[in-house]
Amino acid sequence: MFAAAFFILSLMTCQPGVTIQEKANRRVSRAVPSSSASAVSCQLSNWSEWTDCFPCQDKKYRYRSLLQPSKFGGTICSGDVWDQASCHSPTACLRQAQCGQDFQCKETGRCLKRHLVCNGDKDCLDGSDEDDCEDVRVPEDDCSLYEPIPGSENAALGYNILTQEETQSVYDARYYGGQCETVYNGEWRELRYDPACERLYYGEDEKYFRKPYNFLKYHFEALADTRLSSELYDDARGLLSKVKNDKSVSAGVTVGVGPAGSPVTVAVGVSGSRDSSLLNELNKYNEKKYNFMRIFTKVQTAHFKMRRDKIVLDEGMLQSLMELPEQYNYGMYAKFINDYGTHYITSGSMGGVYEYILVLDREKMESLGITSRDIKSCFGGFVGIEYEYSESMTIGGKLSGERCKKSGGGDTKSDMLAMAVVDIISRVRGGSSGWGGGLTQNRSTITYRSWGRSLKYNPVVIDFEMQPIHEVLRHTTLGPLETKRQNLHQALDQYLMEFNACRCGPCFNNGEPILEGTSCRCQCPLGRKGFACEQMEQEGAKADGRWSCWSSWSACRAGTQERRRECNNPAPQNGGASCPGWKVQTRAC
Repeated sequence: MFAAAFFILSLMTCQPGVTIQEKANRRVSRAVPSSSASAVSCQLSNWSEWTDCFPCQDKKYRYRSLLQPSKFGGTICSGDVWDQASCHSPTACLRQAQCGQDFQCKETGRCLKRHLVCNGDKDCLDGSDEDDCEDVRVPEDDCSLYEPIPGSENAALGYNILTQEETQSVYDARYYGGQCETVYNGEWRELRYDPACERLYYGEDEKYFRKPYNFLKYHFEALADTRLSSELYDDARGLLSKVKNDKSVSAGVTVGVGPAGSPVTVAVGVSGSRDSSLLNELNKYNEKKYNFMRIFTKVQTAHFKMRRDKIVLDEGMLQSLMELPEQYNYGMYAKFINDYGTHYITSGSMGGVYEYILVLDREKMESLGITSRDIKSCFGGFVGIEYEYSESMTIGGKLSGERCKKSGGGDTKSDMLAMAVVDIISRVRGGSSGWGGGLTQNRSTITYRSWGRSLKYNPVVIDFEMQPIHEVLRHTTLGPLETKRQNLHQALDQYLMEFNACRCGPCFNNGEPILEGTSCRCQCPLGRKGFACEQMEQEGAKADGRWSCWSSWSACRAGTQERRRECNNPAPQNGGASCPGWKVQTRAC
């Protein structure tokens, strides 16, 4: 679908545990004995040698590799895989290559054309291009009056596909390049009320927004949400898998499957703070008596497309890039990837996500005669979102009939708790913090719509396409960077393998392997337990297979390389589904 499809064609070898796998292959229709899930302790390599002292940072670095993540209750590793220390370099700090007749920013060494100096825009992060200006050349169409387009800082961030989290900025979202390009906001005529002056007014100051240089296109869209969807899960494993898959779809990737030439094929972990927090919340409800309901909708406010060539990098990233060694050093390049992401965004949509996870007491629902459909209705019906059914809806959004009268209107948390809802986990993204936080305590029509309106000016990136981080070096305004680009490409392949969840497992009986930092765990479906989900109440149930990690690439023969993976982590059992996708991948060499 886009260039992100090509980044994954270089993952390295990772074999699953032989002892466990051999026993899994002999398993036919009985539960795996708990003794087979032998504990595997985490192993880190020795520290590398310290790098030379970086003169612009007065710091030196070292790293250690994750040789083996802990599994099945094994000893975990402590500490980080990166380390740094202060130092003093005898070499002077040399910034970016000399700028010739152009201006050079004092702090980072960025080169600027002379017409950008003393023009009223701070094109240097430190503002040195606007220092000591006797005569500031302000253009007739003074763009300093306009605010930058909403969400520009978020679109400029890098993205880590393993943690599914944003990282530090790749694009410079504050750079305008002397241009004054504006974006029209068609909703500026909406009347506002000023309580201090007791008057209605139009938002003239929101009629136009300024578009930064790195944005090729940005279009405001009419505020519209998708139909509210609700999903019911018997266990936390199914819910977590769905959440991760939805985030991957939003990022234009396919998690864990796909043939050569297809989108990304990696098994994601949960190192990201949001997913790790969710996992910790769900772990409190591992008993059989709980179900989980996910209520979800997206609101889209704008669409954007980033510049494809002559990209101006964020000055922090520029400085880090200039300090990378020309000679390959995995630790230094992996630290760069960890800071700035495995990928960068090329286009996408702005808006917000309305998402709640309800923990349901199954026994209480049965005793009250309440169904999951009732709970969905009472939880979200009054906020005015379109439903798949509407026979019990009134114009005002409230529900008529007996559904909500059993335990109140569902407007408050106490109402929901009385309807067998044990806990409500909010995962709302976007909008002003006041209205977004208010949704947790007061899910009323007014609160929901106020949150929706605030998305126009406080959006997050909700859907996007991306490219591997090394590709951005092909399209910058900098000089030749091919050596560093190749080093970054090599490091990305190694990084994606080192922190890939395919190193975990095997998790039996449809368990979900999760790599959390340097530790693996198996999220077990309902009725399974044990470190490897090897213990089950009902023997002979179908169990799907999972892929091993990819092997290393073969030697180049006739212009082609190949690599392989096996559907044995674990293999399918008792008629379970085989692994989707191809067993062999090839690439030109």
